[in-house]
Amino acid sequence: MKIADPLLMREINKYHVLETIRCHGQISRVEIAERTLLSGTTVSAITGALIEEGLIQATHTQPSGDAQRGRPRVLLGLVPDAAYVLGIKISEAMTTVTLVDFRGELVATLQLPVRLARQPADVIADLIEDAMDDCVTRSGIDRGRIRGIGIGVPGLVDPRSGRSYSSSVFGEREVPIGALLGERTGLPVKLEKPANLLALAESWFGHAQREEDFAVVTLDQTASVGLWMETDVHRGASTLGPTFGHLKVGGADAICECGQAGCLNAHVSDAALRRQAAAALGAGFLETPLGRTNIRAALAEACRAGNEGARALIERQGEMVGIGVSHIINLINPEKIIIAFEPEGYGELVEPALRAAAAANSFRTHYASTELIFHTLDDQLWARGAAALMLRDIYSAPWATNYQEENQ
Repeated sequence: MKIADPLLMREINKYHVLETIRCHGQISRVEIAERTLLSGTTVSAITGALIEEGLIQATHTQPSGDAQRGRPRVLLGLVPDAAYVLGIKISEAMTTVTLVDFRGELVATLQLPVRLARQPADVIADLIEDAMDDCVTRSGIDRGRIRGIGIGVPGLVDPRSGRSYSSSVFGEREVPIGALLGERTGLPVKLEKPANLLALAESWFGHAQREEDFAVVTLDQTASVGLWMETDVHRGASTLGPTFGHLKVGGADAICECGQAGCLNAHVSDAALRRQAAAALGAGFLETPLGRTNIRAALAEACRAGNEGARALIERQGEMVGIGVSHIINLINPEKIIIAFEPEGYGELVEPALRAAAAANSFRTHYASTELIFHTLDDQLWARGAAALMLRDIYSAPWATNYQEENQ
């Protein structure tokens, strides 16, 4: 495939025009040309074709102030119902399904509080398919308008095969959830790890809109990172992406589930926290209702009640994650690192120790130029990131699929 091929270049330019319109909501042709560095003639031709395809629409606005007598200003925006996609976030105890429109706006959402870990693959697919059907039914949207499904699954995910490896949800099983749902629905399905989806969601809807380089650190069942580099998720040569939880942060006696010593996950994963809590607070701590279901929530509750042992565990966790964050700062020095925790309020307890450790272990100039942002994990935001993953495919479909098929 030649990069100078006129058809390919036209479709790439079309993608950039769509992305620019999406980012700015409503924007004029002149502004599109300025932001994409395309000529006015090229922008007019592309936007004209997009209007004919029903993907964007023109709105005439009356000039204000001294220009009231001038010609109406024409602003272009995406047509919300041009297409719909489903985004799904799967976790150990909750599956969240969202339906979003062509602009990435939320149309409907549904949460299914069912544990999937012990279920056969076909049963898992049944449950997710039923949740999707229920969400679409509630929205009133014609199923024929839905163009694809994006799914977030914790652990190692191969986006090429649609398989999940070593997931805290599915265990060590290789579950072909993408293929199963694709066969049942007839729709394209894409899988990605939640940290990457959260990075995409932050780029589209959150703290990092229009940022070219940033990172998202999550602490769910394990520690994970999504790297956004040069306006896209970084997946590496294996396409599995960075394994943040397996950075070495010290502790020869801290054995990770991967078999190595000193991994970040050996200190901060749910399994590690349970071992630490049992040793420091007693096995009875894990037998409380909250201790059985959400170890971080249990530690936060005990910490707020004045339990110094729980406070020490939380501070130690913050220190370990802070060392991990310092590796990101020293190696990549992104503009922002967004650190997302659950449950709500947990980040406030972890933040002081995390910031201190990150500052102590980072090159000073790099640390000063990287902004750390803390907020609470949101399953709906994750699911919207999964939907945005599929929307990006729709935007780029002309050269990613149609072009290749026609020119093989």
